[in-house]
Parts: sequence; C-alpha cells; structure tokens
Amino acid sequence: MLPQSIYQSDLDGRCVFANRALLASVGMSMEELRGKTPFELYPRELAEKYRQDDAHLLKTGQAFETIEEHRVPATGEMIYVKVIKAPVRDVRGEIVGIQGIFWDVTSEHIARQLSDEREAHAATVRELSTPLIPIADKIVVMPLIGTIDSTRASQVLDTLLDGVVARQASVAILDITGVRDVDSSVADTLVRAARAVGLVGAKVVLTGIKPSVAQTLVELGIDLGSIVTSGTLQSGIRYALQQMHPASAPSPGPLP
Repeated sequence: MLPQSIYQSDLDGRCVFANRALLASVGMSMEELRGKTPFELYPRELAEKYRQDDAHLLKTGQAFETIEEHRVPATGEMIYVKVIKAPVRDVRGEIVGIQGIFWDVTSEHIARQLSDEREAHAATVRELSTPLIPIADKIVVMPLIGTIDSTRASQVLDTLLDGVVARQASVAILDITGVRDVDSSVADTLVRAARAVGLVGAKVVLTGIKPSVAQTLVELGIDLGSIVTSGTLQSGIRYALQQMHPASAPSPGPLP
C-alpha cells in the first residue's frame, strides 16, 4: 500500500476513485466512499476549505500544493498533510474532475516549526546581546557585555552598521564596560566597527575603557585611529551631545 493517499473526484466534488491508503484513513471501502463529498467525511471547516480550493482550481485550471492541518476520520488524530491537486481533463482538454495526492508530513512540519522557533529564539538572544539604543537625535549606544567571539563580533558590526544607517546617526557609542576580556580579536572588532561606521559618515566613541584594558591595548600595539575614547559611558554621552550642539556646549577637552 502506498503511503500517499490518492483520489479523484468529479466536478461536484464527489469521490470517484480512492486508493487503499485513503480508504484506510477514512475507514471505508470503495463502495462506501464512492459518491461522497468532503462534507460527509471531514469537519465542516476543513471541507469548506477543500471546496474553496477545488473551486479555485476549476476556475484557473492550475495545479497547486499546500500544507494543512487534518484530522484522520478513522482515529481522530490531528496531523499535517501536504496536498497536491490538479485538474483531470478529457481528450478535448476540458476539465472533468480533480485528482489529488496527499500524505502525512507531520514530523517534517513539526521539525520545521521547531527549527523556526529555535532560529527566532537565537535571533532574540542576538538582539538582546547586541542591543542598539537611541539616546538622542542622531546618537546611538551599543552596550557590550560578556565575551566577544568571532560570531558575536560579526553581529556587533552588522547591528551597529545597520542601526547607524537606519537611524541616520552621527555618533555611535560602543560601551565595553561589561566586556570580560579585551584581546587582539576584540580590539580588531572595535577598529573594524569604527572604520565601517566612518564609511557611512558617523563617528565611533569607545567608552568603558578601564586602566587594565588601556594597558592591554598598548601592549598589543593596537592603533584605535579615529576612535574617540572615554573612561565612562556618561562622559562619552556628554561628548556625543557636544558634537551635536557645538555652539551651545563648552569645549569637551580630554575625556575622563
């Protein structure tokens, strides 16, 4: 017996053929099933969907496929079914009925749903781990916490660059107060972020540089180039605001 259920119906939706798999799923013989419509086999809501699908197929003459939730009449089990329907034509090319094939794809559908949920969860985690926060007109802050590996470094660059462009920011503050370790890889990420942001016309302010971090950067010989550095987030924000309103703000001087 084929795992796929195969059937054929006339223009009124009455069954004229069903294979053994379909007969087993509805718990009927061919004699019992012949002439019956979906409204005599399935819940009304599902049968109505079948009717609408068939009407669309008869109108367009085009085959289609879909995945739908389905209750097995013989067992009451809820499954996901992939359905492919196509018109049946006579020798003159006129549509005289509908033929279809459907089969259980519950395991594949659930696996896909779980995969989508995992990806959505991962995306949420990524967003929470690299948030971009607008604090004033044309100023955004990205507080970084924890460890920055190669994957997260890529997320930082993508989120920062996309956010700067989307918000038309002029200053992006990267706060590394919560970063556990600053090594050459982290420093390279910061430099690349500054260069990328600079290419779209904005400036990076690096805040949260503790003495130990500053010493590490010196020992590594990292040239931060055009990145403005600051010991605290507050002083970095003050500097950014001064850049936005230079006429009304005092000269920033050295950043603490």
